[in-house]
Amino acid sequence: SRNIHLSSYMNHSVLKPSTRRVSNDDTIYDTVFQTTNGFALILRVYLPNDTSRAPTMTLHGVRASHNWLDIRMKVIGYAPISSDQSWRSSNLKLGDAVYTVIHHFQLTPPSILEITDANLRRLNDGLRPPANNGNVQPEAAPPSYPTQNGSYHADQPRHQTQPQPQHEFVPPKPNFEIKDYEVDSMIPPIPSSFLKIDNMHLSELNQLVENNSVLQQFIDGTSEVKTLKEIKQSIETSNVNAAKANLVHESEMEDLCATVESLKQDLTSKMQRYRELDAERVALTHPPDLQEAIGELNVAKKSAYRESEQFADEWIDAGGEDVNDFVKKFMVVRLLYHSRAAKAERLENSM
Repeated sequence: SRNIHLSSYMNHSVLKPSTRRVSNDDTIYDTVFQTTNGFALILRVYLPNDTSRAPTMTLHGVRASHNWLDIRMKVIGYAPISSDQSWRSSNLKLGDAVYTVIHHFQLTPPSILEITDANLRRLNDGLRPPANNGNVQPEAAPPSYPTQNGSYHADQPRHQTQPQPQHEFVPPKPNFEIKDYEVDSMIPPIPSSFLKIDNMHLSELNQLVENNSVLQQFIDGTSEVKTLKEIKQSIETSNVNAAKANLVHESEMEDLCATVESLKQDLTSKMQRYRELDAERVALTHPPDLQEAIGELNVAKKSAYRESEQFADEWIDAGGEDVNDFVKKFMVVRLLYHSRAAKAERLENSM
C-alpha cells in the first residue's frame, strides 16, 4: 500500500535523516545527499496517490549532465521507474528505489553545469573537499537537513553549521514542450583559452597540428566536448523513452479517440434535438399578442353563443320535455359564452 512505500522511504536507515516533505500533501519529498566529488545534491521524489503508477525522481536545483538524466533533470536511467508496468513488476519499496538512485549518483556523480537553487548553492559553498581525496564510503549516509537549532546530525560534516534553508514547493504548471533556449542553456560556453595547450611544449603542439588522430583525441578529451556528448546522449535517450512510452498507449489512445468521436456525434444530435424542443418551448410560453388574443376570444365567444342557441332550438323542436335537464346543460354552454365575452372585454380595457 501507499503507507508501506512512504514508511520504507521516511524510515529508511540511511535516508531518514536527510529526507523531508516539501509539498502540502504527502506526494513530494526531498532527500539531500553528497557525491564522491564533494557536491551536495537534492533528489526530489514524487509519489502519485495511485501506487500502481511509477514514482518520479528529479535532481532539484541544478543543471547537470548524466546518462541517467534527461534534459529536465528527470531520472530516466533507473529501469524500475521507467514505466508504470516496470514499477509494478519490480515489487520494490519506494525507500529501496530512492536509495539505489542516490547511491548510483554518489558513486558516479553527474557533471554539474550550474546550481540554479540559491539555497543549494549556499550549502555547497559551505562544504569542504572530502578528507580522503574525494572518495567516500559507499554506505555513508547523505548529508542531513538541519535540526531546529541549526546543527546537523552526526553523519554530516561538523563544519556545516549553516542551517539548511527551507524549500517551499510550488507545483509547476504542466509544460511538455522543450524550447530551444532550454537546450542552448545546457551547452557549455566556448572556452576563451585552453590552459592545457598553453602549457604544452613545442613538440607536443607540432604533434597536434600534424597528427589529426592526436588532435581528435585531445578534442574528445576536453570537458566541454564530453559534456556535449553526454547532453546529446541524454536527449536521444529521452526521445527514445518518450516514443516508447507513447507507443505503449497507442491502442488505448485510438480506442479513446473513437469513444470521444462517438460521444461527440451523440452530443451533436442531442444538441440539435434540444434546440428544436427549446424553440417549441419558447413558442408555447411566449405571451400572445393582445389583439390576436381578443380576436380569438371573440370568435370563441360567438361559437359558444351559437352552440347554446342551437341547443335551445333543438330542445324546443323535440317537445320541450325535462326542463331541469335542459337548464343544467344550457347554462354550461351559456356560462362559457359569458366567460369568454368577459375576458375579451377585460383585455380590451387593459389596452
